[in-house]
Amino acid sequence: MTVTLTKLNCPNCGAPLDWDGSYGKPVTCPYCGSTFMPGPTDVDDLWLFTDSVARARYEFKGTLDKLEHDIRYEVLRGGTWSNLDRQCKRELERLEREGLIRKLASFWALSPFPPVYRAKQEGELNFGGKRFRFNKGDELVWACPMTRDRFELDAPILIGDFASERVQRTCGEMADAMMGRMKTMLEE
Repeated sequence: MTVTLTKLNCPNCGAPLDWDGSYGKPVTCPYCGSTFMPGPTDVDDLWLFTDSVARARYEFKGTLDKLEHDIRYEVLRGGTWSNLDRQCKRELERLEREGLIRKLASFWALSPFPPVYRAKQEGELNFGGKRFRFNKGDELVWACPMTRDRFELDAPILIGDFASERVQRTCGEMADAMMGRMKTMLEE
């Protein structure tokens, strides 16, 4: 097996380093001893919408780099979180602080595996100049761009009962599944 090494510079001392291209794996500079996590794009908080338990599972399995790649290129599509995404996150955090919603001991089925919240009483989220009402018992979850595209949503929030939807898959796996379905449909 041949491993292709990528050249990068140590962010601390500037020394040239060989890197195997694996994300989610620390690199230690042999010259100054500093350790850092290389990343291909500038995303201020790649894990902004990833539940800590979901991330820990990928880390435990040794596949955190696979999840990181999926978030960077499937979820974020090479970009970063939008202002609307960030507003949604702040609203969910506000509602949790105020005791209107609580984080469940589970997370959404699709990458980046955001937390799922349950409404303890009725209320509303306010972001992007819109109001989103929810009832006691509803589940609230941030919706990734793929979900927004698929269901033609104009906001990154899903509100409803989603217990049956929590089968974990990465967006890349969903894209492959969609390609298979499209091929089958075209052959019929």
